Amino acid sequence: MGKLVTRPIVTLTTDFGLRDPSVGSMKGIIVSMAPDVTLVDLTHDIPRHAVAAASYVLTRTAHYFPPGSIHLAVVDPGVGSSRRPLVGSAGGHRYVGPDNGLFAEILNRDPSSEWFEITNPRYWLKPPLHSPTFQGRDVFAPAAAWLAGGVALQTFGPRLMQLATLGPETSHSEQPGAVGSRQGSIIWVDRFGNLISGIEAGNDVRGLAVSISGREFRFVGHYAEAPTGEPAAIVNSDALVEVFINRGDAAAMLGAGVGTPIALVRAGGGAPHDG
Repeated sequence: MGKLVTRPIVTLTTDFGLRDPSVGSMKGIIVSMAPDVTLVDLTHDIPRHAVAAASYVLTRTAHYFPPGSIHLAVVDPGVGSSRRPLVGSAGGHRYVGPDNGLFAEILNRDPSSEWFEITNPRYWLKPPLHSPTFQGRDVFAPAAAWLAGGVALQTFGPRLMQLATLGPETSHSEQPGAVGSRQGSIIWVDRFGNLISGIEAGNDVRGLAVSISGREFRFVGHYAEAPTGEPAAIVNSDALVEVFINRGDAAAMLGAGVGTPIALVRAGGGAPHDG
C-alpha cells in the first residue's frame, strides 16, 4: 500500500481518554526521543480495560497506514503484573504494547509475524518493577520511539513464539444451538450507538437474522433501508455483523454494550445458524 515513508509514523490507541495527562506524557516521551516522528491518534476512547475493543481498532485500521508505521496500543488492565511488554512486526507494520490478547488477532492474520519481549533495560524510561501503574509512559512509549529511530526488534529482548489470547471480556453465555463463529459478542460501540460484533459474515445473509438478548433483528442492505427508530442488522464495511437503529442509538435502546452476547440465527426460527 504505497512506499515506505521516510518520516516515521507512530499511531496511539489507549483507553486513557483525554481528561488526564497520560496521553500527553506518552507523546512527550516519543517526540523528545524521536523529534521527526509523526504522531497519529487512532482513539483514546476505548472502553476502560476493553482489550477486545482495542484489538478490533488495531486490526481494522493499522493496514491503512504506510508500511513501516509503528502502532502503540496501551489498554492494560494487568499493568504491573507478570504480563509481558511486547514489540512486534506483522504485515509490514510494527507494534508495541502489552501481551494481554491485544495482538492475538494480528498474529492470527499473519502467522509469520515476529514478537519480542521488552527486557533490555536500555530501552526503558523506568524499570517495569518501578512503574506499577504507568508503563505506557515508562516502557511502551520509549520502545515506540526507539523503533522510530531504527532500533531492530530483536535487540529489545527474547523472541516469543506464542502470545496471550483474548481473555474473559470476550466470553459470553452460550446461546442454545449456536455454533462456532456464528455466535460471539459485541466488541465495539461507536458514537452513534451502533453495536459492532466480532462475527464476520459474507454479503449473502438471506434467510438470516441477528439475535441479542432474546430479540431478533432482520438484515438490511444499508442504514436508511430500516424504518426510523427500528433496530436492524447489517453487514458493515469491515464484513462484521452490526446492529443499529436508523437515526437512533441501539446501545441505549437495547441496553447492550461491549461483551453483550450476539448470534446469527435463521430468520423467524430462533435457531442459531451453523454457517
